[in-house]
Amino acid sequence: MKKIVLALALFALLPASTRAQNWLTLKAGGGMGTNLGYTQDVNAGITTSFGLGYKHQISNQLLLEGDVLLDSRAAEYYTGKLDANDLPIYFKGAGTYIQVPITLQYMIPVKKKELVPYRMGQPKTFWFIEGGPYVAYGSSVTTFYDPDILALWTDPDSDTFTTKDLTPRKIDVGITTGIGVNFSIGSKGQTRLIVGTRANYGFLNLFRDDRLGTATNFSAVGYIAVDFSLTKRKYIKHRW
Repeated sequence: MKKIVLALALFALLPASTRAQNWLTLKAGGGMGTNLGYTQDVNAGITTSFGLGYKHQISNQLLLEGDVLLDSRAAEYYTGKLDANDLPIYFKGAGTYIQVPITLQYMIPVKKKELVPYRMGQPKTFWFIEGGPYVAYGSSVTTFYDPDILALWTDPDSDTFTTKDLTPRKIDVGITTGIGVNFSIGSKGQTRLIVGTRANYGFLNLFRDDRLGTATNFSAVGYIAVDFSLTKRKYIKHRW
């Protein structure tokens, strides 16, 4: 799986065409993360995300972006028990993921006339919406296994769950959606600042065995990013 993540990372960072506008992106942010579908209550925890990306303009209003992010998440699982003061006891779960989202961004210029016909470039300021798949590989992933559920599936003579069954799933696949604003901070439009927010919805159950329950990753983060142009031209003319 590490080879797959590396291949996706290289794809995200390599230009698809030498004629188009493209940028190197530095991105950092944070927000809240939790697990959906868990049988008990889950308290959302802090999520941090930072890394590098490559952005490629494929038409007047479409951008393709690939990122390689270090995404750390934390959450608290209610154990179903109370302490001596009758307060709920929580288990602290966490995980650090190398996440590779690939999103398609649709540009909504503040001034539409800045998109010049037969040229491909970016307006000074534009809103954008984005979406696409992601794949992630996790390290040090921990989650809580409800002992009551374990008891239901335990054979008195032999445990039905192996150590591997009780180890959280490290691979996650899901979808990333977001919205933000992108504007030029350089006189020649070579450097741009982006302020945005993203939501990441995981599709895979963290539990390897469905009998243990369901818990899928979800996070919502705000971020700041800086784009550095890899081309010196503001516009790219085409032959047609």
